[in-house]
Amino acid sequence: MWEMSMRARDLSLGAERTRRWRERRRQGVVVVSLDVAPDVTAKLIRFGWLDPNKRDDKEAIATALIEVTGKATEWVTPASRSM
Repeated sequence: MWEMSMRARDLSLGAERTRRWRERRRQGVVVVSLDVAPDVTAKLIRFGWLDPNKRDDKEAIATALIEVTGKATEWVTPASRSM
């Protein structure tokens, strides 16, 4: 019985991940995997984008990178880009 309830729980977790993945795709979100070098993490911390206590937290690093790229796209306009 315990084995069956664990299996149902695993299926539920898998179904939830699939639901979230499909919703992100529907919204046009692209999921990428990145290798983040220690020097990049250090720079995120130095510039205040990442809490030093979260240097090994994948979610915190991903959030910091998303915020940085969001700001970068605000700062750069087509007229200011060099080709």
